[in-house]
Amino acid sequence: MTKDCPTISVGLAVRNGRHIVGRCIESILSQDFADFELVICDNVSDDGTIDTLEEYARADPRVRISVNAVNIGSHENMRRVLDLSRGTFFRWISADDWLEPKYLSACVRALENRPDAIGVTTWFTIHTPEGSTRYEQYEGEFPDSADPARRFERMLWFFHAGDAKYDPIYGTYRRDSLIRTPFPRPSERTDWLISAELALRGPIIHLDERLANRTREYIPGVDRVAFRRRLDPAHGERLKTSARRLHRELYALAISADLSDQQLSRCRSALRRFWIKEEISSARSRASDARHRMFRR
Repeated sequence: MTKDCPTISVGLAVRNGRHIVGRCIESILSQDFADFELVICDNVSDDGTIDTLEEYARADPRVRISVNAVNIGSHENMRRVLDLSRGTFFRWISADDWLEPKYLSACVRALENRPDAIGVTTWFTIHTPEGSTRYEQYEGEFPDSADPARRFERMLWFFHAGDAKYDPIYGTYRRDSLIRTPFPRPSERTDWLISAELALRGPIIHLDERLANRTREYIPGVDRVAFRRRLDPAHGERLKTSARRLHRELYALAISADLSDQQLSRCRSALRRFWIKEEISSARSRASDARHRMFRR
C-alpha cells in the first residue's frame, strides 16, 4: 500500500461493538488482497471498544482510527469514514458483519475490468444472533444496464424484493462517485436514496459469488422514534419518512439525472409501482407494530 492512496478503503463506523468488532476486523486483515486501508470511526463507545480498536491499529498500520467527541449518529459516522478514506474504491462495513477472504480482490478486479461500472455487489449470507442463516441466489436482472432508466427501475424493484436478494449499500464503489453524493440525506431510507442515485450514475455489476456476511436481528414492533435517534441523535424526527416523501425524493433524483423524456417517463412509471408497494409495506409495518404494542400491555 502506498502511503497516500491505497487501492481500496473499507470504512467501519462503530459504537459499542467490543464483543463483535474483532471478527469484522480480522476478516478484513485476512484478505488475500493487501493494498487496502481500514478506516474506523468510533462514535463515543463506552464499553471498551476503543481499547480493542487501538490494539489492532498498533499491530497493523493499515488500520486507522478516529474517535468522535460526541455522538453524531450512525449516518453521519458512516459519512465520516468515507470522508477520511483515501482509496480508489470504497466499501462500508458494519461491526457485526464480516467478509470472505477473497472479497476485496474479487471486487477490485471486477471494477478494474469494467471501467464503465460505478460499483459491484456480491451474494451474501444473513446470520441472526440466534445462529440461523439464510441466503437467496437471485438469477434475474441487476442494475447493470447501459440505460440509466432501466437501472433505476431495477433498483426500485429490489427495495421491495426481500432483504436476502440484494444489498447495494454494502457494495464496493468508486470512491469519487460516493464522495459526490449528499449522503446522508435526512431520511430513514437514506440507503435507498443513495443506491438509487448511484444506479442513475452508472452500472452496478454483480458477482455470482457469496463473499459477504451480514448479521441482522428481526425484532417485532420496532421503536421507530428510538431508531431515528440512533441515526441522528440531534434531529432524529426530521428523518421520519412516508411513502409520499420517498416518492418525491426519488423522483427528484430522476429529474436531476441526464435523462431523455422517454427515460424520465419510464422512471415515473417505475415510481408509481414503487409507491404502491411502499404504501402496502408501510401499512403492514404499522399493523405489526400496533399488534406488538397491544400484546406488551
